Amino acid sequence: MLQKMMKDNNLVRHLDACETMGNATAICSDKTGTLTMNRMTVVQAYIAGRHFKRVPEPDLIPTKILDLLILGIGVNCAYTTKIMPPEREGGLPRQVGNKTECALLGLSLDLNRDYQNVRNEIPEEKLFKVYTFNSVRKSMSTVLKNFDRSYRMFSKGAAEILLKKCCKILTASGEAKVFKPKDREHLVKNVIESMASEGLRTICLAYRDFPITDGEPDWDNEAEILTRLTCIAVVGIEDPVRPEVPEAIRKCQRAGITVRMVTGDNINTARAIATKCGILQSGDDFLCIEGKEFNQRIRNELGEIEQERIDKIWPKLRVLARSSPMDKHTLVKG
Repeated sequence: MLQKMMKDNNLVRHLDACETMGNATAICSDKTGTLTMNRMTVVQAYIAGRHFKRVPEPDLIPTKILDLLILGIGVNCAYTTKIMPPEREGGLPRQVGNKTECALLGLSLDLNRDYQNVRNEIPEEKLFKVYTFNSVRKSMSTVLKNFDRSYRMFSKGAAEILLKKCCKILTASGEAKVFKPKDREHLVKNVIESMASEGLRTICLAYRDFPITDGEPDWDNEAEILTRLTCIAVVGIEDPVRPEVPEAIRKCQRAGITVRMVTGDNINTARAIATKCGILQSGDDFLCIEGKEFNQRIRNELGEIEQERIDKIWPKLRVLARSSPMDKHTLVKG
């Protein structure tokens, strides 16, 4: 038995774990890097009022918007994240660091602009303030201090969340126009949902200027700082399904094991990937819900989790999207 496992490169230090796993009837899997390859690439973009189904040529983007886009990508991705040359000739460039940020840096290179030039000009120690990404905010922002003592902040994050904080959007002329709720609904329906239905992760890139005439902002008041943004672009990032995953899931299902996807991604993206993996199949009567709805269903009027409510949901649940770490813990532990 041990020799068989070694041939499969399956090293288990505690053999009693094999007995436990042999009795498993359900697997809850994350999406990124587990079901997918975790090699992300920007394949679609909405810039200057146009939805490009592939990365556009640089001359199709107004110079002002292109400059803002490249500057924002350069300073608002962790400086430890980078694209390195391939390990061998003909191979793919190496992605070092957060893979979503690597996709954005790759977009910069695809647009024939080197993000490293931005970082050479604005080294990390010159960044005025950084609001790092967290699972509640679903965004990251970096503030630069200008020569005239005004400030400019660049933000990136989950598209449907960050767009709610945008009051303007850049147009084909390179100028900002008012971004009304009906404009947002149109963008979500026609661009973001279209991208997500193809399994793409959608990221919004935005900025905000703080004029010197408004006085010094209260940088600790994140709710006030991260608002009144101007949308620069929305990009669709592809993370292909690992080729071995659909067959592995079929084997689990044939063995009577239920596979569920639990992810922080948009529900449309999650549903599309789950379908590609075989977790969801056409005609299935299974649940595909977000963490917010999951919590509403499992909690009573006092906000307390009730096991009876969880028991009504989990047998049919196949995809839990936009889930927090606590949602994942609740689903597994009950």
